[in-house]
Amino acid sequence: MMSISAVKGLKELDEFLATLPEEVQKSMLTSSLRVAAKPILDQAMLNVLMNFGGHPRSSGVLFSHITRGKVKRTGYAARIDVKLKRRSKSPGKVNARINGVRKPYGDDPFYGRFLEFGTSKMEAKPWLRPAAIAKQDDAGRGLNVELQRRMALWCKKNGVKFVPSL
Repeated sequence: MMSISAVKGLKELDEFLATLPEEVQKSMLTSSLRVAAKPILDQAMLNVLMNFGGHPRSSGVLFSHITRGKVKRTGYAARIDVKLKRRSKSPGKVNARINGVRKPYGDDPFYGRFLEFGTSKMEAKPWLRPAAIAKQDDAGRGLNVELQRRMALWCKKNGVKFVPSL
């Protein structure tokens, strides 16, 4: 394992990351991805509220089930999803009244995909894709800032000089 005294540039950054223990790399990546997903999550919730929240049939089920998923590792990459939190396998409240609206499927937000992509009888009313497109720059900046913040903390703790490039 090589000793790094200063981190300043892409080559040095790559070498520096290679020297970190795998657990530290995963921890930095996980927190950075969660921070990057936050603007997209917020925008998706706002889109649902603006597009469907004022409708008399709205019960808030779709809005309340938008969440960030767990970090998934795929080969050399990792990702975190903004998605709908599905209910458990148990049927839950079927034919329930939620905020005064009769919901034949209870609090299951399964219909979010039909709104996003449309059906043969319904035009698509996307709410997630526009959020991802609108906030992709904010997500990238958030990832960069959080990763550099985590690296600076680790460097300070371990006596390595770190020069961030914001």
